[in-house]
Amino acid sequence: MALRDLLWACPECGADRGLVADGSEHRCRACGTRYARDRGARIRARRPDGSEIVRRPVEWLRMLPDPETIVTQGDTADHVIRSAHVQMARVTGFDTVRDGEGYLNRIELWGEDAPASLELRKDRLVVVPEEGGPESWPLESLTAVQASSSSLQINRRGEPLVSFRFADDSVFLWEELLHAALRDFYRRTGLGEILEFQPRIVTE
Repeated sequence: MALRDLLWACPECGADRGLVADGSEHRCRACGTRYARDRGARIRARRPDGSEIVRRPVEWLRMLPDPETIVTQGDTADHVIRSAHVQMARVTGFDTVRDGEGYLNRIELWGEDAPASLELRKDRLVVVPEEGGPESWPLESLTAVQASSSSLQINRRGEPLVSFRFADDSVFLWEELLHAALRDFYRRTGLGEILEFQPRIVTE
């Protein structure tokens, strides 16, 4: 996972989407602090004054706003929790994988990437492709949420799998926000506590 995905805001100054790649490091465009990976999976920060600090990833994350708090701040269904520019692709079919002994598995066939904007609201996702009208996906229609190192994959009831790649935002943060929004929605609507999100959403 890229540092800018993990540290979706600068822990030193709080600048949202502040980190940009700069050689082997990531630099905050607001305060100038530089972040780089260090020994033992730790992350080193070098401030503009030359001072340095090394912390474990979980310690840096504790300095950022809690996704649960971000999700519950808005008080209306239309409140936009976060928006981002994405490349969206849908599964268009499946291909069969075989070897000399017969059937092994099925693999997904993906359509072309298409630019879009993605909005997370209190009770739904709103997808606005550059070509075509907006789509509103109620949270109750989502059946699975899974992130890879570079994309967020979402299953909806009766619809093909969709993948989102983020141009200027953190896939890690979006996974955390969507998990938090789904937990909040399930609690508010009496659907129970979510135990897992993939391979499918399961409640107690």
